Amino acid sequence: MKYIEMTIDTSKDKKDLIEGILFDYGIYNCEEVSSDLFEELDQDEKDWDFIDYPLLNSDKKIFKIKVYPENLEDAKKIKTEIEDKNLGSLTIEEKDDEDWANNWKKYYKPLEIGESLAVVPEWEEYESERKIIKINPGMAFGTGTHESTYMCLELLEKYVREDDEIFDIGCGSGILAIAALKLGAKEALAIDIDEKCIKASYENAKLNDVADKMKIKKGNLLDIVKGRADLIVSNIIAEIIVDEIKNLKNHMDNGGIFITSGIIKERRQRVIDALEDNGFEIVDEVEKNDWVAIVGKLNV
Repeated sequence: MKYIEMTIDTSKDKKDLIEGILFDYGIYNCEEVSSDLFEELDQDEKDWDFIDYPLLNSDKKIFKIKVYPENLEDAKKIKTEIEDKNLGSLTIEEKDDEDWANNWKKYYKPLEIGESLAVVPEWEEYESERKIIKINPGMAFGTGTHESTYMCLELLEKYVREDDEIFDIGCGSGILAIAALKLGAKEALAIDIDEKCIKASYENAKLNDVADKMKIKKGNLLDIVKGRADLIVSNIIAEIIVDEIKNLKNHMDNGGIFITSGIIKERRQRVIDALEDNGFEIVDEVEKNDWVAIVGKLNV
């Protein structure tokens, strides 16, 4: 399978502007290649995302962003927009899926999150008393290393109750639904519009022996959902979250919990306003680097 890799040569101060453009094209996950990322992450290896390690010893100040658009047409539009706005220079390459699988695995190691969770790549050996989530993300978003996923996992550990019904909207690799089940939820419904995410979620559900408790459906957010959940989690982007909040009360009872992330700090207040306007009380909020996760409790 072929895929498109796009490399943006830029500077860190332009990162948020570039991510805003990428979000408009449905690209929510990116790989940072930076000569000073080691210092920025306090030399804590478990916090590293996909890093080109030789650059850590480079004398040059390098900051690149790598992303993987769905198609060449979008890639060309992104290139034009970024370069027209003088945000950086951009190269587009077509690569083979096998190269992806072999190249990035060596940088992905077991990651302990919160008090009881550990996200472990399928190919890694790991022994612990923690609740282990085995993940083989393939091309799907969701490994636990990105701030938004990390915070969602922390909050699920805090808010999931035994026998809860969970909806994971925009499930990516299925990691959040799987985590909820490992934390004691009775059933989880995972939904995504991307076929690659559906496939990855199925594979990861089987890998974690939770396929019997995890339903996976292809669809657009809550459009195909029937029934109600005790807790809904959604790790997408602020604009989509804001539009979807008005539908949440149709799928949860009073006291239901909504955990949402994928929100850059600049868009935090928009999400909070939308939640409060639709009957949610803000009961928790966490921040990691430039990302925010918010917890709302339905109170109508």
